[in-house]
Amino acid sequence: MELKNQNILITSNEPWSEIWYSKHNVAYELSKQNRVFFLNPPTKWKIGNLFNNQFSEEKYSDSLSIVNYQNYLPIRSDSINELNNFLTSKSLRRFFERKGIDDFILWAFDPNRLYRPKLLGAKFCIYHSVDFCGFKIYGEKQLCRNADLILCVSQDIFDEYSRFQTPMHVIPHAISSEAFEIESDHELEFDRENYGVFVGVIDARLDFDLIEEAAKRFSDEEFVFVGPLRLPESASAKRLFVENRYENVTAIGSRPFKELKYYINKSKFCLSFMDKEYPGNKVGHHKTQVYLSQGKPVFGPKFSDYKDLGDIMYMDDCPDGILEKLARFLEVGEEDSLSRRRIESAKAHSYENTLQKINDILQRQAADLG
Repeated sequence: MELKNQNILITSNEPWSEIWYSKHNVAYELSKQNRVFFLNPPTKWKIGNLFNNQFSEEKYSDSLSIVNYQNYLPIRSDSINELNNFLTSKSLRRFFERKGIDDFILWAFDPNRLYRPKLLGAKFCIYHSVDFCGFKIYGEKQLCRNADLILCVSQDIFDEYSRFQTPMHVIPHAISSEAFEIESDHELEFDRENYGVFVGVIDARLDFDLIEEAAKRFSDEEFVFVGPLRLPESASAKRLFVENRYENVTAIGSRPFKELKYYINKSKFCLSFMDKEYPGNKVGHHKTQVYLSQGKPVFGPKFSDYKDLGDIMYMDDCPDGILEKLARFLEVGEEDSLSRRRIESAKAHSYENTLQKINDILQRQAADLG
């Protein structure tokens, strides 16, 4: 089987929007050579869903569609989850059959739904695990058992899934070739430069105490946060982003994914100030490859995914250690060659290379079976 001229259904726990995660990027990249249907997660259940589960489809491009549907039942228990999964899978199968699509790959990012691919009618199922769930989500074990292939973005997830017999491979986060292309005449609403930047959702995964300490210690540096505010109950988060106590901290809200590279390109350095105690944060930060694609220095804790990148990233598990590395950088700078090496490192993880690796895996697996 080749990843070309296929029908591909992608499940995601994040809806299609201007904010893109791995599943959105994979859908976009796959749609360059395949017909892709991105299934938005169901919205809040309503009693009317019991009698009428309506489907809708909107086009993002000629080869990429966004499909909306609802759960039949409110998920209150594992048994109801199973029944709802059965009813929803059958309905989706009929929906696609009416469109003349009965030969497709299920590419699952969301383990909480459609975790029995044969009910859906999929000829092949790939479970692409990009989040460290720890089997806290019902459906994760079922999907691991029922998938034909599991792709893990980190060795940590691979080790967690090693109990299953399903073929597995580690495929790190990838980056689009478009991330490296900067148009000199591209205009942004935000006209500043030479700042420290964080790109992503501003939520409980961040170390707000560390951000606040950096804002105080480096009061002459501007810190810009690009992404939606979903603040946790945190005194430091409140001081930073609600009370706006620090004039050198600016949150500008969400921006379209394809524009993020320009905000990074104008920065002096990038922040991955993630709370290492938060589940999954020891593995990596999804925007790291985007940071590296612009050759920018990245400051944060020691991520297991990037243990081999210690010569081009600034990582320390001690908050004081991170700040000391940042202070040294701001004082004396760094070797010019580091920018080029970061870009080369990011290019090695382009989607073109990554999808070719997955294609090779599929070809070998088909040969072994046949």
